Amino acid sequence: MLRRQKSNQRRQFVSAALLVLAGMFATFLLSCAQEDQKPPAPRARRAGTGTTVTQAKPQIDPAMVVAVIETAKGNIEFEFLATEAPETSRNFIKNARVMYYKGEKFNRAEELLIQAGSALAAGETLPIENGSQEMSRGVVAMAKEEGASVSYASEFFICRGDTILDSDYTIFGNVISGMDVVDSIVVDDVITNITIRDKEMPTE
Repeated sequence: MLRRQKSNQRRQFVSAALLVLAGMFATFLLSCAQEDQKPPAPRARRAGTGTTVTQAKPQIDPAMVVAVIETAKGNIEFEFLATEAPETSRNFIKNARVMYYKGEKFNRAEELLIQAGSALAAGETLPIENGSQEMSRGVVAMAKEEGASVSYASEFFICRGDTILDSDYTIFGNVISGMDVVDSIVVDDVITNITIRDKEMPTE
């Protein structure tokens, strides 16, 4: 009789243990299923792993820099009219820094002006910024359609002489070096690149 009771107790103990283990196993399976449904955590990307990380370039003050138009015939440098045409000046600097003008050609070379632009920004426009500068030899301005109220965002021209163009053009720069290069440009001459350098400030 005693042996039967002990045997029954063992069976009950084993059954209870098996139930506990089964419950723990079921909980484990449920937990794994929930983990699988979670989106994978983002992985940290480190430099040198082949991943290109693009960082926004800091803003440049047009009053503190000079644009350098590089050609096979020499360089043309101009300073920006930062106060009179701030938005146009900043846009030109932005286009130059992402090399929109690299490899582009001068598409006009006439007695009074030369003109070039970037196909990468074709169709983009800017509001016209009217200043006090007159359309004269050495000024840098944005091109536009005749009678239009906006300028092309990437098409610019440099005056070889005083012109009779109306005042509805954004003049945003003045050539400070390389007018001999401006005078020598012909159609299809290539812009090697346009770079932005710091302006040499006068010393006291």
